[in-house]
Amino acid sequence: VYLVIRANAIFALAPEVSGFIVCLGAFVAVFAASMALVHNDLKKIIAYSTLSQLGYMFVAAGLGAYWIALFHLATHAFFKALLFLGAGNVMHAMKDDLNIQNMGGLYKFMRPTAILMCIGSLALCGFYPFAGFFSKDKILEAAWSADAYFIWALLFAGAAMTTFYSIRLIMLVFFGKQKFTHHPHEAKGFALIAMSVLAVPAAIAGFFEHDFAEFVLSILPGFKASIPHGVEVILIALTLAMISAVAIGTIWTYGKGKFSQNLKNCKFYKILIAQYFIPQIYERVIVRGYAKLSEICAKCDGAIIDASVDLIARIAVKGGEGADRASNSGDLSANLRWMVLGSFILLILAFAL
Repeated sequence: VYLVIRANAIFALAPEVSGFIVCLGAFVAVFAASMALVHNDLKKIIAYSTLSQLGYMFVAAGLGAYWIALFHLATHAFFKALLFLGAGNVMHAMKDDLNIQNMGGLYKFMRPTAILMCIGSLALCGFYPFAGFFSKDKILEAAWSADAYFIWALLFAGAAMTTFYSIRLIMLVFFGKQKFTHHPHEAKGFALIAMSVLAVPAAIAGFFEHDFAEFVLSILPGFKASIPHGVEVILIALTLAMISAVAIGTIWTYGKGKFSQNLKNCKFYKILIAQYFIPQIYERVIVRGYAKLSEICAKCDGAIIDASVDLIARIAVKGGEGADRASNSGDLSANLRWMVLGSFILLILAFAL
């Protein structure tokens, strides 16, 4: 993302490439978020979220809103790092078990971590006044301003999915029924201090939007969404209403344990939980193919390269043995002939050099 932003002068000369970046970014934003909806690995959910948010940044960069892309990159760094550190705390407390379906009820054991991860999740969802609200909303405004309504709709849907998987993670990890038998422990104080340092900008960094813009616009080209103020307010209100409704629905559903088991029989659910079968395709096509190629290369290496080296070594050994037998035959006349020949060769080399 930073490379695209920094090389903005080059991309400005290739609008077709910038358009492709917009489409690719919107696709990644929705594609990665969709896999996070049903995944049960704590750190993979956050990792898919990172890919999704990178998609948002690429959309902004492709639309020419370079400072907005950089602003979301900066704010995202705070709350996503906060979430990853929190995931590490949970991982240690759960004895390296990352399956969120095996957790629940951790709030009473890890209240500081839970509160700090809630701050990170609210910022990721884009709730006011957290940092994600300011930066993500700017990207949606940029898409609307560029008349890229389909891209805006994809990002809007991505925001809904982000809210769902973020709140789902919090509910399954820290609330609901306890699904473990051991006694978890809170992280060390230095880990909580590090998280607290990140929680502050995750909560308030958005208020420095204008200072940030003034700082980077001395280098980056300016961009301002050309939409009426009334439309801007409506878009913001619409986004906030949507993520609020999704958050409330998710909290109620998982709080009451009413997540339908029938969904697990849904074909689309199976596709999502299988991550669109990408790992299986990667395993069968690339990993197994590479393994077969490696076996062929190993056989060629043994049959050609190793055999050639061994042949040279055998010739050298046999030659040495033959020379040794010839020079140590016990025949004094033969030894003198070899001595004279060797001296003659040395003299020739001496004069030649």
